Amino acid sequence: MRSKIDVLEEGDYIPGLRAILLHIETASRHLLRGQEQEDETAFTDAIYRTNQAFEGSLKEAYRVLAEQDPERKRPFDIENFFEQNSIFRQRVLAQFTNYRTEWRNPSAHDYKLDFDESEAFLAIVSVAAFACLVLDQITEKLSYLQAKTEADTKQVEIQERLASVEDSDLLNRTAQILREFSHQQSSFNIDGAKRTEVQVIGQLAGFFASAAPDLEVLSEYKIPSEASAIADFIISDKSNRVVIELKRARPGRQLIDAGVAQVERYMFLSNIKAAILFLFSEFGGELDIQERNVSNIDGKILILKPEKLRPNNSGAAD
Repeated sequence: MRSKIDVLEEGDYIPGLRAILLHIETASRHLLRGQEQEDETAFTDAIYRTNQAFEGSLKEAYRVLAEQDPERKRPFDIENFFEQNSIFRQRVLAQFTNYRTEWRNPSAHDYKLDFDESEAFLAIVSVAAFACLVLDQITEKLSYLQAKTEADTKQVEIQERLASVEDSDLLNRTAQILREFSHQQSSFNIDGAKRTEVQVIGQLAGFFASAAPDLEVLSEYKIPSEASAIADFIISDKSNRVVIELKRARPGRQLIDAGVAQVERYMFLSNIKAAILFLFSEFGGELDIQERNVSNIDGKILILKPEKLRPNNSGAAD
């Protein structure tokens, strides 16, 4: 969680996120105190701290995802807001419901409860998972806003460069938008800091919103099936869909082969016959395109990868 906070730019959400981290760290120290000193009250103290981390996570999510000031809102109202509105991703909502049901509500409404070591441990794990997933969604939203703002300032230039593919089929049009995103990408990473995949997903969604507002862009899309499958993106126009899967570019064939296998699985499960495996680099730049046919479903995969990779800080190719 500390590393996830460190990659964010300064904003009014940063103090709250650091406070959440401190509550989780303090809860862990209470757990350790209870274990080492055989102090049973420390385990209950740990859960009161995880409750603070839970409420803090909701407040900062409300600040960024709902774009509302949480300071004058009761925690109860914020909890109900997220329960009643489809803002949290499914995996975030699952952790929200779990912590609220198992820990937050019992400890908040029965002051006579005492918790044991196992319960304190599970509460810490649960709230840490929730806080990290919330932080990922916050990061994605902030990256979306940053990239959309940046692309909006160059919208005329970008749309002129993409004008020649507006009438192309959705797969080729999407590939060219990704190539333009990579071309513009260095402006989204001014300080050269290593970005997480979550940041790139947010940036890419923001770029699509500016460069191709007519397309529907769904990120972290859960494919309806009995199997667990979440695609990074589904891009749709009025009649077609394209799956996009992101991977951080690295040398070697193994990453491409594994990525293609993953994309093929998504195509089979979703019955989508067009897909892109996008291998992104830290610095953007020009992309090569390779094509693979998926013969048994009459499908096609485009592989987009950097023409060359820059060395990382150790001098080895990243």
